[in-house]
Amino acid sequence: MNIGTVLYNIILSPITQIIEIAYRVFDKMFDNTGIALLGVSFTVTLLCLPLYIVAEGWQETERNIQAKMKDGIARIKQAFKGDEQYMILSTYYRQNHYHPIMALRSSFGILIQVPFFFAAYHILSSLPELQGKHFLFIKDMGKPDAIFTVHGFAINILPILMTLINCISGAIYSKGHELREKLQIYGMAALFLVVLYNSPAGLVVYWTMNNLFSLVKNVFYKMKNPLKVFYFCVVLIVSFTAVYILFLYTGGASMSKRLPAAAFLLFWIPTPLYIRFINYFVENFLKAVYEDKKLRFSLFIFSALSLTILNGLVLPSSLISSSVQEFSNIDSFTNPNGFLHSSFWMSFGLIIF
Repeated sequence: MNIGTVLYNIILSPITQIIEIAYRVFDKMFDNTGIALLGVSFTVTLLCLPLYIVAEGWQETERNIQAKMKDGIARIKQAFKGDEQYMILSTYYRQNHYHPIMALRSSFGILIQVPFFFAAYHILSSLPELQGKHFLFIKDMGKPDAIFTVHGFAINILPILMTLINCISGAIYSKGHELREKLQIYGMAALFLVVLYNSPAGLVVYWTMNNLFSLVKNVFYKMKNPLKVFYFCVVLIVSFTAVYILFLYTGGASMSKRLPAAAFLLFWIPTPLYIRFINYFVENFLKAVYEDKKLRFSLFIFSALSLTILNGLVLPSSLISSSVQEFSNIDSFTNPNGFLHSSFWMSFGLIIF
């Protein structure tokens, strides 16, 4: 197994599995391709939220450090030139426990979108279920929306709407930030417009919803009490959605499918109570772990490695040992070891990475 395959199994394969599973679940639940794509977008956004929180923390740290060193760097660049400037700047960075490569932290929020985009593009750009399916004003989810034509040139509205939402979201998020960070955001928006302009409408619907959720996230981020406002908004949305699913939905899904979906949504309304209970349990019964950061990290690594070995090696090897011949000479695998390699690195990517 080459390094490219290993990296694919670690980074992209777990994301593609999440997208595929979420699509199948929502499509079976609502029997509507468009709603299934909205569900996939919401699922991916929810799962990415911890990553965005970490990214925002890194970006805020980088902004604070840059603001702290700004005057000193300006004085050094004004007083020194050439190699002397480089040496003085290097010394200044070391004094502030900083390395120029740390500037990449400011781009982490954008960089984490890349593997999710590639995974979505890989799955949704060629998904057979999208072919011929309509949703709202989109006639065929498997083709560019082409709402109207001008002198024989098809105008795709969805990619333009996606870019507009992306730019508004970026403008809200980057208010008060440096020009470099704003250029990164608008540059990525332009890149996605070019790449997705002639892509299937289903893929653009998914990415447009991602941008819309990002816009909502950025709006809440700028508020004084974002968590409270967010909670009340979620309660309203969840309640309305549950009522719609149970009493107003006229699609193909039966009540036996709609009832679990509504129950799952309503389950999240008492979330503050769940959080209080978890905090109480952790602070009173797991006090040693709660107060010791190194112990928490060690437990996390041990648990993650154990789950990776169990899910990636122990269970697959037990299955293979029951019938070795069935797992030999399949495609490019002359023996079962190839399956074990794949399952291990996929588990490593999903559980640890």
